[in-house]
Amino acid sequence: MTARLALAGLVVAACGGTDPITEAIDSAIPIDAAIDGRDIDASAACTSPDACPWIDAELRAVVAVLSGAQPTPAGVTLVRRSSVSQRSATRDYLVAELARFGLTATLRHYGTGDNVVVHLAPTTGADSGPPIVIGSHFDGVAPSPAAADNATGSAMVIVAAAYLVNRPRVHPVELVWFDQEEAGLIGSGAYVAALAGAPIHSMHNFDMVSMDGDGDHTVELWSAAPALEALYRRHATGRGLVISAVPFEFSDHQSFVERGLPAVGVAEEFVGNDHTPHYHQPTDTLDKIDFTYLASVTRLSLAALEEDVATP
Repeated sequence: MTARLALAGLVVAACGGTDPITEAIDSAIPIDAAIDGRDIDASAACTSPDACPWIDAELRAVVAVLSGAQPTPAGVTLVRRSSVSQRSATRDYLVAELARFGLTATLRHYGTGDNVVVHLAPTTGADSGPPIVIGSHFDGVAPSPAAADNATGSAMVIVAAAYLVNRPRVHPVELVWFDQEEAGLIGSGAYVAALAGAPIHSMHNFDMVSMDGDGDHTVELWSAAPALEALYRRHATGRGLVISAVPFEFSDHQSFVERGLPAVGVAEEFVGNDHTPHYHQPTDTLDKIDFTYLASVTRLSLAALEEDVATP
């Protein structure tokens, strides 16, 4: 979530002396040994988001790597995701992780950064109609390991890519990990500018899905187009989740909203003030993530996406 949220009264802690990020990572809970046993073929056997046990392990594994609690398979520890070199290493990891699911990612350079993009064509025939865009930002702020903001959303989009590749689709789908959201929605702005006025069917943005402090199972929908709000409400029914639709502009969905494109942001209750107190802090580490909440919102989102991509 972009640092323009200073208006919310949140401040970024300064770092000095002993590195507080290293201290936070060292104190994080151990990585579940089961992560290394993830079944990368399991997505093909899923009949619904609720019948995909691999989702939980994948979410935890990706958040662990992106927040520096576990090195990448290449042996790189992503302690931060803010500088040019750190963001480059993060892109390398995302590309490699997607390859585990048989997906080929490309980098779209726009001048000061690169978005990571995976394209899924419809399951039959040529690309038909405007695409559905599913996105998150992968960068973080300098003082933070950025587990909640936004390793969680980035993990959700990886899971969506792995799940949707095996589902019926009548729309082309682009999954995008946006660069430089924290610098002012730069990556998503560049992506939308490159559309050059072409329409999209919908845009789903995932940003900071890490906690439900009051236990009311609420999911915020940010600046949701009416049809997308209805879509998520429909799939929240029966899942024990409550939808709170609010206007909110400080994440990548806003780049689409400002150009009149139908979009929605999916998040914990930032506007509702039930959000992680570790936002943009050195303490935004793996051990602060409520993975039960993250998995439930992920499954809600997959159900909504599955309907969206299959509906003419």
